Amino acid sequence: MSKKLAFFIADGFQPLDLFGPLDAFEEVNSLNSNAYKCNIVSFTSGLIKSASGHSVMADTSISELELIDYLIICGGRGIRQLKINTIQQQRLRQVADNATKVISICTGAFLLSQVYSEQALTLTTHWRHCQELAKNCKNTTVLEEPLFFQNGRIWSSAGVLSGVDLALALIHQDYGSTISAQIAKELVVYIQRKGNQKQFSELLAIQSSDSLRLAPLIEWLTHNLEKSISVSKMAEFSALSERQLTRLFKQYLNKTPGQYLTLLRVTQAMELMRHDNRSLQQIARKVGFMNYDSFRRAFERNFGTPPSLYSI
Repeated sequence: MSKKLAFFIADGFQPLDLFGPLDAFEEVNSLNSNAYKCNIVSFTSGLIKSASGHSVMADTSISELELIDYLIICGGRGIRQLKINTIQQQRLRQVADNATKVISICTGAFLLSQVYSEQALTLTTHWRHCQELAKNCKNTTVLEEPLFFQNGRIWSSAGVLSGVDLALALIHQDYGSTISAQIAKELVVYIQRKGNQKQFSELLAIQSSDSLRLAPLIEWLTHNLEKSISVSKMAEFSALSERQLTRLFKQYLNKTPGQYLTLLRVTQAMELMRHDNRSLQQIARKVGFMNYDSFRRAFERNFGTPPSLYSI
């Protein structure tokens, strides 16, 4: 039986908040016919203007919406600034209460907090607007770091593209790791990032502080992954002691040098798996693993699925 999804938008919504998750769910239908039935809804049917000025047709109004499985509230400047009246709040609340999951994408959390104005919520949203959400919505505990967060049947995601990560997590929950991995490949995105990953990537972290001194080493590592590389060799390259190097990695990347090298290796392996016809064993050796078992364990530890499923 199809799961019925309603994507709620209003004037000033962010197009990526809608079309990123929507496309992820629709792609499942190419592998599992009628897995999801998706509709775009608003307070009224018809054209709804996005934050970029382009209009999208809402299939139906929220007042005419039949029972659904997932209510997905898209974000955007207009959604963040939207103040709903009592009738609108009651109708959205009725739809939300009857849904099995209620989901906010990015600043859709601002509207979600109005829908459940009297209920204590724990949500995440785009890092730029976390403080505003916490200030304006006293009932809401705001988490600044996660890409997405689940609190019972209520889910929320951070910046726009993390909505795709959330969608992949739901697809994984609904239809398993094989299909979710295939969808990630089809969308040409990294295999679904875990919700507890930080909104700021580690590579951005080293580009935004005095830890730029690590950049030459990381550049060298990416071009020498197939070699046997010890922490002492990394320290020698950086003209640092092993202790100093480990301190810098832990401070700015929250990993030891060895852990970060492993992350680089499995990330490069993932790229090769997309574009290279070599076997998994050959790819493992290409990125510096001595045997397939150690590669498999490292891949699953970092990405939450074994390479054999990702390569399907």
